[in-house]
Amino acid sequence: MTKLGRYDILWRLARPFLPLVLRYRAAKGKEDGARIAERLGRLDARSDLPENPVWIHAVSVGESVAALALADSMRARDAGLPILITTNTVTAAARVAAQAAETGLTHLYQPLDHPDMVASFLRRVKPRLALFLESDFWPNLVIRTAGSGVPVAFVSAQLSDRAFSRWQKQRALASGLFGSASLVLAVDDTQAERFIALGADRPRVRVGGSLKLPGQARPTKPDLVAMLKTATGSRKVLLAASTHEGEDATVIEAARKLGEGWFTVIAPRHPERGGEIAALCDAHGLTAQRRGGGATAQAGDAIYIADTLGEMDSLFSVADIVFLGGSLKPLGGHNPVEPAAHGLPILTGPHVFKNAAEFSGLRDAGVVTEITNAEELASSARSIAEDAARRATIAAAARHYAAQTGKRPQIAADSCLELIGTSAAPS
Repeated sequence: MTKLGRYDILWRLARPFLPLVLRYRAAKGKEDGARIAERLGRLDARSDLPENPVWIHAVSVGESVAALALADSMRARDAGLPILITTNTVTAAARVAAQAAETGLTHLYQPLDHPDMVASFLRRVKPRLALFLESDFWPNLVIRTAGSGVPVAFVSAQLSDRAFSRWQKQRALASGLFGSASLVLAVDDTQAERFIALGADRPRVRVGGSLKLPGQARPTKPDLVAMLKTATGSRKVLLAASTHEGEDATVIEAARKLGEGWFTVIAPRHPERGGEIAALCDAHGLTAQRRGGGATAQAGDAIYIADTLGEMDSLFSVADIVFLGGSLKPLGGHNPVEPAAHGLPILTGPHVFKNAAEFSGLRDAGVVTEITNAEELASSARSIAEDAARRATIAAAARHYAAQTGKRPQIAADSCLELIGTSAAPS
């Protein structure tokens, strides 16, 4: 029995329980209860699916940013190209939906990796090209897509140390999965070698960099910006962007240390944590309003909780210093190019393996400063804010780096679309 065969047995054994698991997750806000059928590969209710689309898979919010950039670049080359984006998370779906109406994109939730659900998905969608972003590699989804004659590309591709080690222990399955790729665009040389070691064909592996990259700042929401500037007054603004559980207390303590001359905005990675963060602020004796609850920031507030989606660029536009979350805990960090496009100094914890190449480049340019605790967060923010010449140098270096990385989506789009010319869409 093949490794994939054994993998499929586990899925078939789990089959009776999958709808129950999905409904439970929906009750917790982790699935869209109205669209569970899509996760089961049942697409009969969707009459709006494009014909033979380019299919882009993006697991979560960060990857959806890359997916939208890639889709825009493909449409710049072929305005009529049908594009389908799949995601796993509700937050990523919301990010795609915010642009889908104006761009003509279509969104689906990714089917679970059960062989029958994947087969049903492929029969209905009939993609002409499949692009998997970042590190979400599902064996059935990849192997069966390639086996149906659809060219498969891994774009902005990378594997964490843990994921690489795990795949090394499953050599047969890894070889089938990574060897299925017609093209691998890895984020850096180290990642390229990892994919080759796991079975990707060396001539098909290139370095393309990360695509979580707005080469320029995106439009802001004037009302939100005006409200925050009114509340801020003459104070400096520390933005804690995409924080995770266990990091907010550090930010709140740093806000206490910074004192009255500062205003801190906390934008959690998962907005549903807004109430939890507000309770932490209360415990520290600091007043905090929640945007998710409809409250506006007030001039006397020390902290504002931006527990919403799709507003990060507005928050970047009013910030003086950014702390990027997911980095004080071993979660890999978040995309530093977004705040760099706004010319912002970036503070980060030591755990940035998901975007190591970008953090390294920005650190070399003097844009990124590493911190490990509240004291270092506060002192680094204060030191940068008090040095106008340093801030100007950082701003120029950050914007230059972002502009250079902003060229990558078009390069990736051109490379991927070349694959279509050698393979017809499945019938």
